[in-house]
Amino acid sequence: MNKMVTFYTKINKRNCPHIAVDLGYSHNAASCGIMHSVIKEPATLQFGAAIREVARLVEQIGPCVLILEAVLSTYHVEWGNPDIRGVFEKGRGWYYGPGVATYAAAIRFLRMLRENCSSNAAVYLSEAFLSFKRKRSSHSDDARVVHAFWDTPSETLKDGTEPILDFILGIPSVKVFKLETS
Repeated sequence: MNKMVTFYTKINKRNCPHIAVDLGYSHNAASCGIMHSVIKEPATLQFGAAIREVARLVEQIGPCVLILEAVLSTYHVEWGNPDIRGVFEKGRGWYYGPGVATYAAAIRFLRMLRENCSSNAAVYLSEAFLSFKRKRSSHSDDARVVHAFWDTPSETLKDGTEPILDFILGIPSVKVFKLETS
């Protein structure tokens, strides 16, 4: 039997270790910020290195919460066209602009993470939404959402919202973060 990560969305273990990834998708640039309880300052990694680092952490720490700053769910109207998932997304829909790139990156990231873990592990997924920042911030700064995770309420999603991948068990919560950057 193959060992693999199972992605859950009902996060009920407040004491689980947290990993936050501001997901970028670039050929050459270090476009992913990562923060977790083992490091004091966030790191910036290339996309492939971020997958390997999260896989290593999942194997090392076991059950954890993975907070991705990337699209983890979609919504389509009854005739099939994409639409926003809730009022929090008005003016910054998941299906256009930067949302499309994070959607593609998240699909690849989660598929590769699942394939690169050699142990069975439970990973609880949540989406961080940072689109309305007052000023530009670095990927590593954006990964600091890990500190505000439990204090940030989940947004209400439209009925019919779906996870981006069939192997995600449930609909990941979406939390809107307002980061203060220097």
